[in-house]
Amino acid sequence: MRVEPRPLVTVGLAVGYVGIVATTWAVVGLDYDSVGDSTSTVLRGIVLPVAIASAFTAAVTSYLGWWGPAIREELGAPRWLWVVPVLMVLPGLGSLLGGSGPADRAPGYLLALGAGTLLVGFGEEMLTRGTGLVGLRGGFREPMAWFASCLLFGLVHALNVFFGQSLGSTVQQIALAFVAGSVFYLTRRLAGTLVVCMVLHAWIDFTTLGFSDAARDAESTSTVLGLTQYLAFVLAIVGVVIVLRRGSGERERTPAAQPAG
Repeated sequence: MRVEPRPLVTVGLAVGYVGIVATTWAVVGLDYDSVGDSTSTVLRGIVLPVAIASAFTAAVTSYLGWWGPAIREELGAPRWLWVVPVLMVLPGLGSLLGGSGPADRAPGYLLALGAGTLLVGFGEEMLTRGTGLVGLRGGFREPMAWFASCLLFGLVHALNVFFGQSLGSTVQQIALAFVAGSVFYLTRRLAGTLVVCMVLHAWIDFTTLGFSDAARDAESTSTVLGLTQYLAFVLAIVGVVIVLRRGSGERERTPAAQPAG
């Protein structure tokens, strides 16, 4: 590693990431509530700002020399906790089954949304559970690193209130993002790599932005599958407690998170 991991590095990365997104949104005149309405709004509101912010995150990670620990995870978790990310996949299936499948969307829209959500998956996961988590682990023990990464994930979404989202919806989104952060944290530990978190994140955003309206209007299957995310949230909190308590007698930081001697 070129730079020793420290929480302040994560703070600086977060300020830069959010600043790039906010500046781009201001320039393009984003209305957050309509960001997923059309190909144009997806390109201007998701693809463009997140591509720039993700390039910034990748460049910073390269400079720091943190790609290895950012992508790879050496702390594990009980295998049965794989049920948590699996449950998070199901609401997206419910959305697709809710009456508005890919055939009902223009190819250009689906392509733009797919690219945008993949970028979000990469950018936000690198910020909060990749490069960001490496920095947090450099100064905190694992319980605090988990908490701070989830808090950061929630606070990143506070930006939305300045671009048209209601305060109530933003507060709810921050709270849900904090809990969802535990899902992604566990997924990282289960998979041993951040890449799975990126794909899961992208899947959730893609199906939510592209198909959730139809799912809300549908019946039975999509509704039931949509409820599984709340079970995933409960199990994620239980799982985090388990892995953090199990780690209390172990070395709290991954070997990869330490600076080279």
